[in-house]
Amino acid sequence: MSKVALAVALGLLLFFTYLTAVRPAYAFAYALCMLFLVAWAWPRFAIRGMSMTRHLDPGTPTVGEPFEEVLEVRRSGFLPAPWVEIRDLSGIADYQPGRVISVGGEPVTWKARGVYRRRGWMTFGPTSLRLREPFGLFNRELKLGQRTSVLVYPRVRPIPDLMTPSALQIGNSQTFGAWADYPPETGGVRDYTPGDSFGRIHWALSARHARLMSKTFEQPLTTDLWILLDLDRSVHFGEGEESTVEYAISLAASMASQVHSRGRQVGLIANDSRGTILEPHRAVRQDRLILDYLAVAQADGRTPLTKTLAWDRIRRLPRRAIAVITPSADPEWVRLLQAVRGRRATMIVFYLDVTSFGGPDQNPSFDLGQDVDLYVVRSGDDFARLVRTRDAIRIA
Repeated sequence: MSKVALAVALGLLLFFTYLTAVRPAYAFAYALCMLFLVAWAWPRFAIRGMSMTRHLDPGTPTVGEPFEEVLEVRRSGFLPAPWVEIRDLSGIADYQPGRVISVGGEPVTWKARGVYRRRGWMTFGPTSLRLREPFGLFNRELKLGQRTSVLVYPRVRPIPDLMTPSALQIGNSQTFGAWADYPPETGGVRDYTPGDSFGRIHWALSARHARLMSKTFEQPLTTDLWILLDLDRSVHFGEGEESTVEYAISLAASMASQVHSRGRQVGLIANDSRGTILEPHRAVRQDRLILDYLAVAQADGRTPLTKTLAWDRIRRLPRRAIAVITPSADPEWVRLLQAVRGRRATMIVFYLDVTSFGGPDQNPSFDLGQDVDLYVVRSGDDFARLVRTRDAIRIA
């Protein structure tokens, strides 16, 4: 029975009780009115003493990792809450930690578990707390604005060892050169020390301070691998985790993590809407900077891989290794790759087969050459089992 219908019925009962003047009818009518009033007031007063806390240890999660959230509902005051409905309003897919509980004098605590299904920022909360009185006539809702934001990183998977002699070498490999091959950078000044060469003296500061000052030098922060990530929206296909953009970003994150674990430097260039370029920096952890970017990166670029300005920049890099990740079958980027390749450059290509992701059959056919490491990635592939092809590669 709706509240309006009940109110009308009570009004009619009072009217006929007045006409008949029967004492038991008066008592019954007054009791129902009192019940109606108590049912109306109960949730309004009881909800004032309700509170809820949500605790989640965010850590540094990646896609596919499970999480656990602890929820606790408390009540203060003398009115119990026999029927409380908890609903999460964050809209996280496949996750609803809410439930219906009864809250007395002791707090009610429970755990909710889920899995991070997508990368990027995920927000837990706000929360809706709806309290209903024992008769089920009236309810009151309280929205709690507590939020917990978590940055979910792309899935990092095992991949073939890129730091082998055919790709990224460690030690004193001539592929990347030694520190002496790079000119030093001026890092600061200090007081002159006997034995310093005249070339180290900073004459302008020496004149200003009226004493000899010598320059200090630092070796430049070189990059051992440049990742060229194709984020042109027109070449990507698929949905959710089974999409070329998610595979491409996971590949970039996996490569960056592997190379950084070997103590080497990684740079990243993407043709997204902002034309992102991430270079190594002494003041921050470059691996964290790249993963932070990849966590929120989107295939929102409008510039094809063949027209991005990255190629001219790559051409000027000394002794570089370049890893291209793309689902594009345009042979023009292959020509550009050949043009920027130097005698001491190492080339790695991850080609994403869009047909396996539900895209059109592009009939790719391009020759990368014998000195390019090619990995063809299809939907459902295990990255650790990818096979490198190097013999007059032709995809057909």
